[in-house]
Amino acid sequence: MRDDQASPDSEVEERRAADIRACQPAMEAINRGDYAAAQAAFQHLAESGNVTAMFDLGRIHLRQLTEFSDLRQGIHWLEQAANGGAANAYAELGALAESGRITEWGANTAVEFFRLGAEVQDPECMFNLGRCFLTGKGIEQHTANAINWLGRAAHADHAIACYWMGSIYNGGEYIERDASMASNFYERGAILGYSFAQNKLGIMYRDGIGREQNLEQALSLFQLSSEQGNPWGQYLLGCLYALGQFVDQDLGYARGLFEKAAAQDLPEALTELGAMYGKGLGVEEDRAISIEFYERAAKLNDAHANFNLGVIYINADGVDRDLERGVAYLSRGAELGDDESKVALKKLADEHGIGPGANLTLQ
Repeated sequence: MRDDQASPDSEVEERRAADIRACQPAMEAINRGDYAAAQAAFQHLAESGNVTAMFDLGRIHLRQLTEFSDLRQGIHWLEQAANGGAANAYAELGALAESGRITEWGANTAVEFFRLGAEVQDPECMFNLGRCFLTGKGIEQHTANAINWLGRAAHADHAIACYWMGSIYNGGEYIERDASMASNFYERGAILGYSFAQNKLGIMYRDGIGREQNLEQALSLFQLSSEQGNPWGQYLLGCLYALGQFVDQDLGYARGLFEKAAAQDLPEALTELGAMYGKGLGVEEDRAISIEFYERAAKLNDAHANFNLGVIYINADGVDRDLERGVAYLSRGAELGDDESKVALKKLADEHGIGPGANLTLQ
């Protein structure tokens, strides 16, 4: 090839770059919130063959961002974009099929769109195709195919696919558990900035599972997740400060983290706050506030909160004794797998003949 001859790949990249430059005024209109102006600009560019404009125009129609949005037009322009080489348009079409907004499309239609995109190496489509194979949604469940596509998406730096692959190896439900492989995939997702992968890798460092125990690394990962507003990351970081693991104990800072997570209805954080107020840890003891936090957590099916409330009502700890309510909370805790609740129920039954439906009178 002579120096003055461009390769096909370079020509495609140059065309894509030119398309993006041409779309810049429309993107600026979107940034201003002027979707009508953006739609008009994209329409003109799309009709002249700009594939990037076709894709963005299709998304404006699908998301009904203007009074002129039309679902069928959205489908048309996304299909045009896909035919023009925008593989990510298949992911949009697949998501639309899964949403149920097109009555004649079903889960199998979504799979076909995801397959088309996956075959031309779109990471989002590879992830979604793997997800469908794993869950059996729209296609027969097939673990090997699921791992193949999820793995390919992960190696294409799809952060959520990295997390799913880590969870597959960590869980042992679909394949033999391999904590080392799990930690490797979680690490890849964590490096890509995915907060849930940061949480999982941090837990593995904290507990020495799949990695040599390293509380400094765990702390760093929980901090990164927390800074992204991830409630589980906030909770995990709060636990380290509450216990004084690797860091100086700071109950006030821990409480602040738990409060951030609790504001997002993380039940474990609500339970921790209940315990802090109930025991006066870093705050003035307040049984009423403690019970409020426990009750919020119990409604979100936190097993330990149900146990704590059961004990509180049976022992009349800051409230009037209510055996029926206490047993109900313990029973729910036991249903959710809390061993302490099971032990407490057995003790009540053995020593006092108390249980669901029994004569609730302590002798």
